[in-house]
Amino acid sequence: MERWILILCHDRPKLADLQGEWQKKGISVRIVSGAGEASSELSGNTEYLLVIIFSDGKEYLSSLKIIRGLTKAPVLVVDRQYDSTEKTAAVKAGADEYIKWTDSYLEENIASGLALIRRYTELNQTKHQPSSIISRGTLFINVNYHKVFINSQEMEFPRYEFNLLCLLASSPGRVFTNEQLYRDIWGDDYLRDADNGLHSCLNRIRRKLEEAGCTSCRIENIRGVGYRFVQDDT
Repeated sequence: MERWILILCHDRPKLADLQGEWQKKGISVRIVSGAGEASSELSGNTEYLLVIIFSDGKEYLSSLKIIRGLTKAPVLVVDRQYDSTEKTAAVKAGADEYIKWTDSYLEENIASGLALIRRYTELNQTKHQPSSIISRGTLFINVNYHKVFINSQEMEFPRYEFNLLCLLASSPGRVFTNEQLYRDIWGDDYLRDADNGLHSCLNRIRRKLEEAGCTSCRIENIRGVGYRFVQDDT
């Protein structure tokens, strides 16, 4: 079985040596240059053993937060300028380790990465269960972790709002009738007086998407029928 790690590096420095060292360990490397690419990778492949973020002077905490919400794999942050305050912020945002990126970073990088992978796999007694991810433009949903990110910012969605958003976003373009939505989310027979609760819940979701600046997708009302989730082409 092929083993992979994911590296996020905005400026894509010369990582050939690093890739070569990881390959000697039997681990392949995939490099991305932004949070969007990283999120797409993690949405489509939940089997990464490790994620490495090279800060390179860039703001990376927002990317780190969304990555943490999309994967159980350990996250290693490598920073050119080691700073204890920034290390604390990185750990709070979800990093498992934070080390300095020096000219001789290869050895420490590999050693730290292997230790994190070993802790994640060999020492982890619980079987890894792939996360269920819904990725729609700037909207990312981790179903198992009950997390929603819009434009790299985590948003709070209570139970019914979260379940309703997941149902609609799981099938872009599909029209769900009011009856289907109410039955699937609330588990009760649909009654006309249930309309107010359903519409209020949907309005709260739509307002949160709008306030968070989610321009890549929206929820549309099909008058007299129900609702559908629409994702614009990007």
